[in-house]
Amino acid sequence: MSPHEAPPGERAGPEHPASTQPAQKAHGPVQPSLLLMVDALPPGTPIGPWRVLRRVASGGYGTVYVVHAKHHPRGTRYALKLARQPDSPWFSREAEVLSRLWHPGVPRFVEAGAWRPGSGNHPFLVMEHVAGESLYEWARARNPTAREVGALLLQAVEILAFAHQRGVLHRDVKGDNLRVRPGGRLTLLDWGAGWHPEAKPLTGTGQLPPGTAHYLSPQLHRWRMAVPSQECPRYAVADELYALGVTFHRLLTDTYPALPLEGEGLACAWPNPLVPEALASLVIRLLAFAPEARPPSASTLASELHRVLPHADATWDHPLFDWATPPSDSSRTTQEAPGMVGPVAPGQEVPLQHARLQRLDRLQRLREARELRHRLPRHVARMEAQDILAASTVRRRQTLRALWRQGTVGFACVVAMACLGWSLGLFSNSGVDAPAPPSTPPVARVPASDQAAASGAASPSPAPLPPEKDAMSIPLKQDPPVRGRSLSRGCTLAVGAATTLIACSGAQVVPKPQRCPTEALEAMKALKLRRGAKTAITVDIRYPFRPDADMLTVHDGDIVSVQKEKRGDLPEGTLLYGRLWTGGERVMGRYTRAETPDGLTYPVCFVLGNDDGFWPLETGSKPGAALLPRTAGYTVVDAFP
Repeated sequence: MSPHEAPPGERAGPEHPASTQPAQKAHGPVQPSLLLMVDALPPGTPIGPWRVLRRVASGGYGTVYVVHAKHHPRGTRYALKLARQPDSPWFSREAEVLSRLWHPGVPRFVEAGAWRPGSGNHPFLVMEHVAGESLYEWARARNPTAREVGALLLQAVEILAFAHQRGVLHRDVKGDNLRVRPGGRLTLLDWGAGWHPEAKPLTGTGQLPPGTAHYLSPQLHRWRMAVPSQECPRYAVADELYALGVTFHRLLTDTYPALPLEGEGLACAWPNPLVPEALASLVIRLLAFAPEARPPSASTLASELHRVLPHADATWDHPLFDWATPPSDSSRTTQEAPGMVGPVAPGQEVPLQHARLQRLDRLQRLREARELRHRLPRHVARMEAQDILAASTVRRRQTLRALWRQGTVGFACVVAMACLGWSLGLFSNSGVDAPAPPSTPPVARVPASDQAAASGAASPSPAPLPPEKDAMSIPLKQDPPVRGRSLSRGCTLAVGAATTLIACSGAQVVPKPQRCPTEALEAMKALKLRRGAKTAITVDIRYPFRPDADMLTVHDGDIVSVQKEKRGDLPEGTLLYGRLWTGGERVMGRYTRAETPDGLTYPVCFVLGNDDGFWPLETGSKPGAALLPRTAGYTVVDAFP
């Protein structure tokens, strides 16, 4: 949870002591030491009925800790925001605001209190602990699509619309205060600067509300540059929507927008051509100079997004940023010398040192420019894998909770029916014993062919598995296919469809069959990966994970998949690096490298789908843009077909 950013001079630390008074021996540490302690409490510190687990962040008004109830150390974790200054009035304001808002996108308010560790009275707030990353951290570690960003924009707009309808303004909307939970749910944090009609004023009439300068509207910036005697304009919905536009401009372009001048806009200066025009135009409208040119309300903007998103075309599914190209193995990096080399004329030391520093600054700017709007595939793949695994854990937990609730309700209904039947005498003994039905042995139901092939279904007479080989050296074409095997979690390999498509006409450019390298065979043997083993994967995690999306558009080129379950000694979450060929009537995929969550890499030989190395195209696929399920599977091979 992100508290307000502290202005310069408000942070207390060893390099900026808050006071120079001598320490008091009789009465313990003085107030400055107490201030430092409040800002960095160690784990285990009790605060009222709560106990500190860890520190999260600190800002201008308070420090956020993860806490749990003293008497429930294994219970729910909460976020506790503790005032840095005694008797801070902003905490009562935030408690008032949170108590007015009950929305999935707003942290749930638990309680307010005060902590008295010494002479001061430090207010604190306890609220729901929101896991996840800030919006900027989430975007920087991934390569999102316009559809994903549009969905997040819609969530943010709906949260603001809910608050505005209740007369509440956040007044500090920015990416650091928007948190993306695992699974894509957005939460707006830090309502300490919030305002509502009955709120008591906490700043003077000649002061702006707390916030961040980059997100102030042109009208508020104009007031800052005007004569101080002028009355500060009232912060309104239009200012909040402008801050939202700045947030999503940075999210879509990795840069802050230039402050628009009167009569000018950003239509000719949009820096990222990969953003669809419809989404860019929405953000540009939010950044309009005149307040009346922006959307009239958050509700109106939400309605417009609800109309635009369902009709978004395929361009909304492309990554918004280019992939960074790693340096070549033959490239060289010039290292700067620690100091000036060679003779220097008298009086030229300072100019030469200044020139050297200017050159270093120029190289740094060039390096940042190259990295702008680029994403590193390996880093993005790791973060997406973490999201997938976290979302799977959440779904499993939700499923268990639902089954527990259903079981509890069912048991209660059975007990209630039994009590009702007993009260009506349905279970009374009539005095005549009914003859017992003849005992017949249970008949085993023979499963149908589709049931035998289902995931996890057992065949009544399973075929013996081929014996384990010391080395995987026999080509797959000589091995008979093993029936009744499929991938778990609904991943069905369409063998019949693939066989039918083999006979279809149409030439496609595919690589030639080749043997698996000896290094990969040895590595797979050490990893206990038997030839023909099948494992479920998420096909390409460089595209943002969406629990509601079943299909994915893929193109020719590199691919990074994540293993969704343990296979041999490759754990869940292993990254698989390979390549796809999508030019024909089927998709061909090969994987040559595996990277475990702890960073170990192994050469491997896996193919997408069955051991023929092909996956059938889904309906709606186009040449070079194939539709595949997000969840598919790979097969271990010892030769690429």
